[in-house]
Amino acid sequence: MMLQSAIPRPLTSMFFHADASEAEEETEQDKQPAEKAKTKPEKRKRVTEKNPKAKKKKNNDQKEFTVPQKKEVEEEQSTQHRRKRKRKKKTITDVLATSEPKPGSAADLQDLVTQYFSDKRSVIELEELKLQKEQVKLLLKGITHIGVGTPGRISALIEKEGLNLQALKYLIVDWNWRDQKLRRMWDIPEIKLDFMKLLESGVLAACKEDKPTVPPMGKAKDKSGPLARRPDNSAFKQQRLPAWSPMLTANTVLPFFYLLALICMLLGVWLLLTVQSTQEIKLDYTELGNCDQCFQLRKNVSYAAQTCSCKVEFSIDKAFKGDVFFYYGLKNFHQNLRRYMDSRDDEQTLGRKNKLKNPSSYCEPFAKDAEGVPIAPCGAVANSMFNDSFTLTYHPSRSQTIPVPLLRKGLTWYTDKNVKFRNPKTDNLTLAAVFEGTRQPLYWQKPVYDLDPHDPTNSGFINEDLIIWMREAAFPNFKKLYGILNRADASFTKGLPKGNYSIDISYNFPVQYFQGRKEVVLTTLTWFGGQNHFLPIAYLVTSSLILLMAVVLTLAWWKFGKDGKNMKE
Repeated sequence: MMLQSAIPRPLTSMFFHADASEAEEETEQDKQPAEKAKTKPEKRKRVTEKNPKAKKKKNNDQKEFTVPQKKEVEEEQSTQHRRKRKRKKKTITDVLATSEPKPGSAADLQDLVTQYFSDKRSVIELEELKLQKEQVKLLLKGITHIGVGTPGRISALIEKEGLNLQALKYLIVDWNWRDQKLRRMWDIPEIKLDFMKLLESGVLAACKEDKPTVPPMGKAKDKSGPLARRPDNSAFKQQRLPAWSPMLTANTVLPFFYLLALICMLLGVWLLLTVQSTQEIKLDYTELGNCDQCFQLRKNVSYAAQTCSCKVEFSIDKAFKGDVFFYYGLKNFHQNLRRYMDSRDDEQTLGRKNKLKNPSSYCEPFAKDAEGVPIAPCGAVANSMFNDSFTLTYHPSRSQTIPVPLLRKGLTWYTDKNVKFRNPKTDNLTLAAVFEGTRQPLYWQKPVYDLDPHDPTNSGFINEDLIIWMREAAFPNFKKLYGILNRADASFTKGLPKGNYSIDISYNFPVQYFQGRKEVVLTTLTWFGGQNHFLPIAYLVTSSLILLMAVVLTLAWWKFGKDGKNMKE
């Protein structure tokens, strides 16, 4: 009775307790929730939904202490039978969920690559990835040190030139990664195909050749593109080396400007005084005095072999102290023309006999004469050699003349005299016999072996006048050394004294064909060289500009930036 009256709501099971008093209390407590359940069924439903696990656990505990009724047992059996009918078959996902994932290894990757590149290769069409332009532009702005993504995404970025693999060092593959369905990347056909394309684009070839760099996908390195001229990802080329950046303020910049202006000014003044200490006389004898007759004579080529002499007189107001150098100069003669400079045979002037009678083709059209006889020395440079000669005379009085001795040897560079220019081996023959079978250049009056009849050691290819002429000048107006004052003479131990002088000139070199001029130069030299005012003036102009800039910056700083109140942010 107690059991029947103690059931106010339908139950599927009942609890039996050893103590009767506890059972009565329980029935009274069950009545109250039953009444509340009728008034608030929704609230009870929410509570049951919130704790399904607790309810399940409670039901499991009740199975041990309940005795089901007959109807309830039948209903429970029918519901279990229906559940068995509705149960689905196991899928691969259920199997993978119950099975423990097997860790991958390097052998798996090797097997995968081997299978992919075998004859049995499957092709899966994949739609082209639509990459946003903003993503590629963002990658082009800077350097990407680490790239993480799917093989398809990385391949597409490489094709769009958003990524550059030239500095690639490592390719890391997350072999044991699994998705929600517990599939690895290699279990998904699309990702597998993208990965193989990525490897096939150049990674495998670079690994075989043991090269750290990988060319861009599907493109050659030499093709143009936005990344074609990007420098390598190195600390030096990307300007990531440790550096010191000075803090430029008015207190540091302005003193530096004033100091630099002072240094340039001192150097300019010093060099200017040094240049002005040299003494120099220039005489343009092209048409001076009776040289005008020789100038008119040289206009006609038919009179080229005819000799012509003239005399030029001048005076020195202040004695030239020390060593005095005698130069001849030409104006508007372009020795720096490329074809003119190439028209020579250095092997011939080096003294090689096989080139003496077989000159280089660079010498054309001055390699052979009209009869086909080889010319020595050949070429346009040797053919146009300056051949005027000079004799300097000192006139201490009207009735007295003293020849001024000039040193005609020791004028060339050591390497030119002893390395670049040599005579052929004579083998107990005369120099004229060695040069037999050759002709002198077309506009020469003497053969090469007779350039200096007074000194046989200064004839042939080692003649110093020839060597000096063969060293081409860089500018069209130039001067070349002709001789140095021999101060061993008692009259010229201290240099050239003041007085009257004259120069006897053997006028042979024509200049009217290139509208040039000829001159002689007498000068003294210092450690800085001759009279060249370019560098001193350059220093003075630079110091003036720096000083002007320093003054302007000082005024601007004094007016606007001294206390920082007048400076706009």
